[in-house]
Amino acid sequence: MHLESLKYFREVASEKSISKVAKKSHISQSALSQLIQKLEEDFGYKLLNRSNKGVELTEMGEIVLKYSNNIIRNYETMVEELETTVKQYNKVRINGTWALVTYSLPCVIYKIKKKYPNHQYELIASTKEDTITDVQNDICDFGVVNGNISKEHDLFTYAIGKEKIVLIAPGKYNIPDKIKLEDLTKYDMIMCNSNNHISNNLKKELKNIDKDLDDLNIIFNVATDGAVKLAVSNGYGLAFVPYESIKHELYEKTVKVIEIEDVSLDDEIYLISKKFNKLTKAQRESIEYFMEIGQKSFC
Repeated sequence: MHLESLKYFREVASEKSISKVAKKSHISQSALSQLIQKLEEDFGYKLLNRSNKGVELTEMGEIVLKYSNNIIRNYETMVEELETTVKQYNKVRINGTWALVTYSLPCVIYKIKKKYPNHQYELIASTKEDTITDVQNDICDFGVVNGNISKEHDLFTYAIGKEKIVLIAPGKYNIPDKIKLEDLTKYDMIMCNSNNHISNNLKKELKNIDKDLDDLNIIFNVATDGAVKLAVSNGYGLAFVPYESIKHELYEKTVKVIEIEDVSLDDEIYLISKKFNKLTKAQRESIEYFMEIGQKSFC
C-alpha cells in the first residue's frame, strides 16, 4: 500500500468523485482510477461503488477511511519530527481545550519559551477525547484537559489546579445576584458543545434535585465559548463558561456572574503525557517546568 494512494482515496471519498480529484490534483482520471484500483487490490476488498453520478464508499471503504486519517497524520508527524531533528531544534506540540488554549495557556507557554528559547512550541485547541488519542499516538507531546483520566489510558497525569466555572447573564438582565439551582428552569439557557465537562458536571448537580438538562429551557447550542459570550452579551439568556474566558466582558460590564447557592461546577485541570521514559529531553523539560510554575502562571 502506498501512502499517496491512501491520500487520494481520502480525497475521492470526500469529493465523491474521481474526476474532480483528478482535475484538482493535475493527474489523469485513468491514472487516478488505477491508483484506487491498486489500493483495492492491496486490501483485497472493493472500497468504492462507481456510477455515472460519482462514487460511494462501500462498507469496507468506510473502514479504510476511518483509519486512513490517523495513518496519514502519524506519517506526517513522523516526517515532521525527522525534519525538525535534522534542523537541530526541538518542537513541543501541546493540545488543550478551546478555553484553556485561548485564555489561559499562552502565558504559561510564553514563560516556558523564555526558559527554553531553543525549543519551538505549537499550541492546538482540541477536545479532551482527541487530546488523549493524540498523546497516545504521538500526534501531540502533552495535553492540558479537564476532568479525571482513566488509568486504562496508561498516561502520566498531573493535577495542575481547578478551572473555575461560572454562570453568566447579560449585564442588565433582571435576575438576582444569587439563585438556587432549581431557579435555572425559569430562564433561557445557552449551552456550548465544546464544553462537555461543564454539561456533565451540571447533569450531576441537577440529578441531586431530581432534574435533568431536558428540564432546562435550552434555546440553542453553540460551538465555542466565544459564541456563548456573544449570545449572552446580546441578551439571549444565561450560560455556564470558564471564568478565565469572561474577564474582558466583566470589565466592560456586558455580562455579570450569577452565584448558584451551594453548587460548584469547577473542574480539575490535568496535564497528561506519555511516561517520562518515552519523552524527549525537550518534552520532559517543558512538562517539568509547566508543573513547577503551574496554574499561577495562567493568563
